[in-house]
Amino acid sequence: MVNSDYNILKDWMFGKLTSLLENIEPNPKYPVLKMSLGEPKLGVPNFTKKILEANYKDWTKYPPSEAIPILGNSILNYIKRRYPGADKLIKLNKNIVPVPGTREPLHLVGLLAKNLKAGKTKALVTNPFYHAWLAGSISSGSKIHWLNSLPQNNYLPDISNLPEDLLNSSVIMYICSPSNPHGSVACIDYLKKAILLARKHKFILAIDECYSDIYRMNKPKPTGGLEAALSLGKSLENLIIFNSLSKRSNACGMRAGFIAGDEKIIENYKLLVSNGASPVPIPIQKVASALYDDDNHQVEGCLHYDKNFEIAEKYLKPFYKDFIIPEAGFFLWLKVNDDTKAAKDLWEKFSLRVMPGSFMAKDVNGVNPGNGYLRISLVDNKEVIEETMRRICLFLKMDVM
Repeated sequence: MVNSDYNILKDWMFGKLTSLLENIEPNPKYPVLKMSLGEPKLGVPNFTKKILEANYKDWTKYPPSEAIPILGNSILNYIKRRYPGADKLIKLNKNIVPVPGTREPLHLVGLLAKNLKAGKTKALVTNPFYHAWLAGSISSGSKIHWLNSLPQNNYLPDISNLPEDLLNSSVIMYICSPSNPHGSVACIDYLKKAILLARKHKFILAIDECYSDIYRMNKPKPTGGLEAALSLGKSLENLIIFNSLSKRSNACGMRAGFIAGDEKIIENYKLLVSNGASPVPIPIQKVASALYDDDNHQVEGCLHYDKNFEIAEKYLKPFYKDFIIPEAGFFLWLKVNDDTKAAKDLWEKFSLRVMPGSFMAKDVNGVNPGNGYLRISLVDNKEVIEETMRRICLFLKMDVM
């Protein structure tokens, strides 16, 4: 009665974590701390409430699939500030469309990749993965080829030696920079290589840049796909980038962002949205405009996460002599002996809920690139982070490294 291809989506990390811990009671000596979900806690700027209240009558209007002028101009100005020169590649009505966060478009772009090539096709997907990449790959009608992100390649997929026949049969590639969960940043040469592969072998390159504005303040801002495209010339051919306010502006529930790229992809995406998806409501577009115009709250967010990682470093350095604060993002990717056992022990003994890295990835030729790691979200205030680190240190003293 239903398409069984999507049954694989039932096997996702949060469901696995619930199953893993469902018969284990947390230690009543400790208040429960849930560090498994990457949901920012800083809150949206106060001006968002005023904008929504001032524009409440716009809830009566059907939203357009394109950006209203005020949002379109804000996105262009944001791109100009964030990726200097890349705005020259953009025509507002040709290369940009607002989206309700990035989960939906990451999925729907897979539909646009379907039937790009004859015969059995492939979707190239970064592993560990975000579930929307998996959904998009299924919708492309392709067999998934997992690209492991390993420490020897800065936790980015090795795209330098992919077989020609694999590339020729591929219709879409999903990569993420800064990466989730590692916080690794792809250099511009890496992104240029990915774009050139997409153009040579005629597939869609989908770059998830949800964490592009969560970076360490003492590091350069992460390079983006638009900058890489600019360095290659004046074309956005085969490229689509995904940008969200969920992390940048602590607005996960608002569902707002944009995608930018190849005119043909954007044109067909608009057509798809107009007929069967979710345009962004006008009041939310107006709030999104103000958020993209304001960099102050984004900088405050980066400073907040910088402080949290400094706290983590203070506690964990005695256990990890080579501890390095990630370049971007707000997740701690912590090496442990056994990630599922560690997650159970931290819950049972210390009431701390964390995500086993192996639950975020697939086994490929006997290798799970998340195996032996925990993903720990460092989004809370410093008091919660301090308490989290104290409990982790107690666990590490128990669990000999």
